[in-house]
Amino acid sequence: YAAVVLDTCAYAGSGNVLKVQEMLHHCTEHLAEDAEHQMAAVIGIGMISMGEDVGSEMALRAFEHLLHYCELPIKRAVPLALAILNISNPDYGIIDQLSRLSHDPDTEISQNAV
Repeated sequence: YAAVVLDTCAYAGSGNVLKVQEMLHHCTEHLAEDAEHQMAAVIGIGMISMGEDVGSEMALRAFEHLLHYCELPIKRAVPLALAILNISNPDYGIIDQLSRLSHDPDTEISQNAV
């Protein structure tokens, strides 16, 4: 967990594609418990990609895939990562997606989307 957070903070805003791929690799493990490092990796994708337009688009597609195909702990971190990705650049599409996620049946996903 600490190594993922350290990598995230070290490469925040850099747009380093290799680090984004490394963070996505952390999300491929099928864990239902003790998945804090996976949640940190999802938020790390948003932090690393937030400074670049092409990287932001790639991260948005990755978040869509994570929402559809991954386990619940990863899905819970996606709204926070979406907000971090567009923290100073409000986009109507992202606001709409966060609005949809705020009505999710899982309470943690809906609270994170607000």
